[in-house]
Amino acid sequence: MKQENQQKTSVILHGHFYQPPRENPLVEIIPQQVSAKPAVDWNERVYSECYRTNAYSRYLDGFGHVLDIINNYEYISFNFGPTLLSWMEKYHKRTYLRILEADRKSVERLGHGNAIAQAYNHTILPLGTVNDTRIQIAWGIEDFSHRFNRLPEGMWLPETAVNPKVIDILIEKGIKYIILSPYQVTSVEDQSGVMKDVKPFEVPYSEPFLVEGEKNGLIPAFFYQPDLASQISFGHLLRDADHMYKQLYQIKQAYKPPLIHTATDGEIYGHHEPFGDMALAALIKKIAAKSDFTLTNYATYLEHHVPKKRAILHKGEENKGSSWSCSHGVSRWYKDCGCSTGSLEGWNQKWREPLREAVSYLGARVDEIFNEKITSLTSQTIAPLDLLSSYAQVISNFVDIDTYFDELEATGVKIHNREILARLLEGQKFKHYMFTSCGWFFNDIAGIEPKQNIQYGVECANLFQPFTDIDLLKEFTSILSHAKSNRRSEGSGRTIARSLAHVPPGESEAGAYFLMNRNFATVENHTVTYGKFRLLNYKVDTQINRKYSLTLLDTKLKKTYSIKALVQTQEHDGYTVTMKIEEDEVEGVREYTFNSSSIPLKMLEEVYSWIDRSMNNMSDEHMLKVANDISHYTLLVQHAKNVASETLFIESMGTSLSALRSLFATPATIDWDKKRESISNILKFISRTGREIDHRTVKTIFSNEIERVCRSIDTLGFNYERGSYLLDLLNIAREHSFQPSITLAQESLQEVTIGKSLSFYPSPLTSTLLRELKIALNFSSSAHFEPIELPHV
Repeated sequence: MKQENQQKTSVILHGHFYQPPRENPLVEIIPQQVSAKPAVDWNERVYSECYRTNAYSRYLDGFGHVLDIINNYEYISFNFGPTLLSWMEKYHKRTYLRILEADRKSVERLGHGNAIAQAYNHTILPLGTVNDTRIQIAWGIEDFSHRFNRLPEGMWLPETAVNPKVIDILIEKGIKYIILSPYQVTSVEDQSGVMKDVKPFEVPYSEPFLVEGEKNGLIPAFFYQPDLASQISFGHLLRDADHMYKQLYQIKQAYKPPLIHTATDGEIYGHHEPFGDMALAALIKKIAAKSDFTLTNYATYLEHHVPKKRAILHKGEENKGSSWSCSHGVSRWYKDCGCSTGSLEGWNQKWREPLREAVSYLGARVDEIFNEKITSLTSQTIAPLDLLSSYAQVISNFVDIDTYFDELEATGVKIHNREILARLLEGQKFKHYMFTSCGWFFNDIAGIEPKQNIQYGVECANLFQPFTDIDLLKEFTSILSHAKSNRRSEGSGRTIARSLAHVPPGESEAGAYFLMNRNFATVENHTVTYGKFRLLNYKVDTQINRKYSLTLLDTKLKKTYSIKALVQTQEHDGYTVTMKIEEDEVEGVREYTFNSSSIPLKMLEEVYSWIDRSMNNMSDEHMLKVANDISHYTLLVQHAKNVASETLFIESMGTSLSALRSLFATPATIDWDKKRESISNILKFISRTGREIDHRTVKTIFSNEIERVCRSIDTLGFNYERGSYLLDLLNIAREHSFQPSITLAQESLQEVTIGKSLSFYPSPLTSTLLRELKIALNFSSSAHFEPIELPHV
């Protein structure tokens, strides 16, 4: 066995998984992004196509049945952007925990984890100030350590952008290695100690090299195999796992390297290349089954292959540094260097320079204010940079702002005004966010990403404005006026900034949300949170005149708002809400008006769902009577000489769908046999006479109920009652030719259906149920747990 392992070539596939922060800073909710259809926004779109699928990747047999579900993160090297993980922890906790579990298992198997850290919100580190770079790295380390319960060994540098200044700070913060592109290397040390100039395809990828900082410190760097990265990213290598294995084998046979490794955007595994996650899962299985390769990670390889040779990196244009996606260095993120994505003929990126100038100017002014105010607010009991570094735990939502302040004071830090301090720290967060690299990467300043950076800049300026006589927003927008869009109709960066500066404040949007929630939703759908806002008090002053009083708390800025709202209905404008808002410790009343057309799209979708649930809330007797009546309708339509009028038909279909929703929404007050019969009667009618849109609605209703049952199984565990109900749901739907989504059901029940984990001894009845579920969930009849055997260290 030992001899066999020595003959194996180590393979490392690194995935850089990342999305920029997309939340509207006024409410901290991602707005609906139409370009992300069919998903509600780009985070959700890429999550469903990539992040989730790699946590639960299907490995199929030749007939399309599931043989296994593999957590790809257990076997590849990876990093996740902290802002993406914060979002995923909140909205997709199950997948988030699966990612953390993958790292734990890799530590058990290899002694080192697959996960590495990332500089916080993907700013181009060589272009930042020394302090900003230090904060980005410190925040990334803090976020990683909290989530993965260990210190990071490696760190992903956004766009692999690096220069000696960055290397110094990485060494200072204890980072042990980085991953770079071979295009960033100018020369390497050979066996005899002589520096040799190299072209990208000549850079040795089979060993780490030492790269130097300004202070003569050294850090190991791995330069990935460029041809393999290119084929994965752009050559559709992920369409065939066998072909990918063959490519690895050819490299092994031709060059006999001890290590083959490459790095790509993680989104290629499923988002950019559909089903790329499945090709990766099949490759993992293939590697485990053969004796040519072993999957490992960088820290494990580095432990046994300590670098001694040096490499010299390109300095880049103006000696600013190098990256993997700009042939000029890091110019793509501060000027029109010629590198772009998605540009049309005749377009330019001259807007990049004034955008960089604007955020740099604002950042410098903000830092001056911050340092001065923190010194006085804390009586010099903590350095401004140390305070900002510790704020990572609030940004990542590990603690709330009050807990954070309590912990600071427990260490001896004096805080004279918590509200002002909270304002300054949030302003610094948005200052960092306005440097996010995506704002410069694409083709025009009017794109989603540059607009997002500008919005963060506007909010940063607003938060710091009370502490300076300089008109921060005016200065910011003045510089942005030189950032001209390639589309004349979009104007300039100033046009964008001004439009963002004049939207209603977050507290008014939250107030409108709570008003609609209390007026349109049933009691069980009432909520007290909207983004960063919490509803502290809600009162109906006069029902007839529709006057309301609300008290809201901004949980990040520690500000309380008292709102007096008047709701009116007008024939042409629909609803009109007039809100008078008083702010704690601020004199005067601000007034804002919302009407139906100004409700954000994502909020509107939620409001529609409340109304829909309220409308589809029949009593038990009514539901059973409707189902019985529909059965008569079905028989008559099937055999009668005359058909029902179109109006009557549409009404009956609507009533049927409403009853079906109610049957699933009602508590268990109706005997299941009766309920099942009623569901079957309704489905029979819809399957025979319904339109395509009606069929899609049925599929959604069943899919939602199946997901509800699966969440219950995740929380409470599997038992005969839950399992048999799930099986019956699938059987009822399929009896009438409806195929609901079984994705979540496969993932929830893979452990028990293919024998990976069973927390109980199944009775004969339960064993029969599990076999039936296995077939119903499209698992192969021959599927059984076969652990992926890779060498342990």
